Amino acid sequence: MLRTIANTLASAAVAAVVALTASGASAGPTLDRIISEKKLVVGVAPWNKFVLLNPKTSQYEGLIVDDIRNLEAMTGIKVELVNTTWSGLVAGLQAGKWDVIMSGLGATPERATAVAFGEAFGYLSSTAMVRADSPVRTFADLDKEGNVLSVVSGTAAQQYAQRTFKKAKVTPLSDTGAAVLEVMQGRSTAYIGDSVSNELRAQERPTELRNIKFASDQTEWTSMNHAVRYADLDLLVFLDTYVRSMKLRGWYRTLAEKWNLPPELAAGPR
Repeated sequence: MLRTIANTLASAAVAAVVALTASGASAGPTLDRIISEKKLVVGVAPWNKFVLLNPKTSQYEGLIVDDIRNLEAMTGIKVELVNTTWSGLVAGLQAGKWDVIMSGLGATPERATAVAFGEAFGYLSSTAMVRADSPVRTFADLDKEGNVLSVVSGTAAQQYAQRTFKKAKVTPLSDTGAAVLEVMQGRSTAYIGDSVSNELRAQERPTELRNIKFASDQTEWTSMNHAVRYADLDLLVFLDTYVRSMKLRGWYRTLAEKWNLPPELAAGPR
């Protein structure tokens, strides 16, 4: 029985690949337009050192932006970045406001009901950021009645916090700035976010903020992925070809070093 199911799944996977490649140079309407117009519209959300608009230059910068510019240089396809909120990324993709999400959105089964995810190009774990003078030191200190944990709506951190913390109240907010401000002003006990961003904020404000890392059985690793509509799986094949090639060349390790990010960002959990 199990062998029959496995064979059926394998046949379905092969059929899907054949369906995408059998027509040779022919592509779906979205990828066909992108190739013919040499233009790709990308939805992004603010994320320090990954995707952020520099107010001094009015230019986007960060690891993901460098990767996008590299894609432009290698393919000749011009990328237009459209800024939105984390909670608006999927809705905007479904509404056709952009062709692909390139903000490092984590692939989860819940999100996969709405969008198709590509191959991971980076990895993050969940941590908690508290005030430097907070008595909170551990995971157990956080999960208590009366504690408030701020998260950004629509992120993997929100899903992780709502699944994991049984006693503390989880409060979703629209963006990272608002969520962190709740902690700094004492309205939230902690901000639950990704390991890289929280560590960077704690390093930038050591007298105000502190990052708490969880034990391996308490944290949760998430991947960083591009996402498209299910109708555009051929576009995903195109993007995955790029990501796999860059991983083999050590490109993401190079970007992590450039932006002073931990090597496990490219390597993932060990």
